[in-house]
Amino acid sequence: MFDSGAALAFVNTRRDRPSGRIESLGDPAAASAWLEHELGYQQARALEKAEHARLLALRDSAQRLLRARLAGSAPAPDDLLLLNQSSAAAPRSDQLGEDWRASLRFSGSGSANPRDLTELFAALASAIISLAADSSANLAECGADDCVVLFLRTDPRQRWHSQRCGNRMRAARSYAKHRSGGARG
Repeated sequence: MFDSGAALAFVNTRRDRPSGRIESLGDPAAASAWLEHELGYQQARALEKAEHARLLALRDSAQRLLRARLAGSAPAPDDLLLLNQSSAAAPRSDQLGEDWRASLRFSGSGSANPRDLTELFAALASAIISLAADSSANLAECGADDCVVLFLRTDPRQRWHSQRCGNRMRAARSYAKHRSGGARG
């Protein structure tokens, strides 16, 4: 149901920058608003504390898994377990192996749209599994000094996730070059 863009948007809801943490899912109400705005998931009430904690645990595991994938490391067993258990809650579930390969399981019939949070978490987990298992996905972390956003490169030379990050880094390099050149006097 969700694609790699939704998976990355979910993973990037927490960014630990040198200047401090940016948290888009900080409390149950903020998480509910994010789910509605970004994923189109609507429910009559805000998330409960336990649901919010499950959502954050899934996101944090997904972040660690994708960063391990980028580093060429093996996935952490606890993160694999959480992701696979979340995905298995749906009638159709993807499973991720330690070898970064995905497999598919069916245990009934399901709908294209998640009806409840369990199905929503399963759909998010499946999107993350698909992204992690896709060896052709050009996953990268932004090359800007203070940016930790994960993104899919559209060009092999792409170093930054946004034009803004690229402009900031080029301006900083230019400033440093002129500043050091001016000191020679």
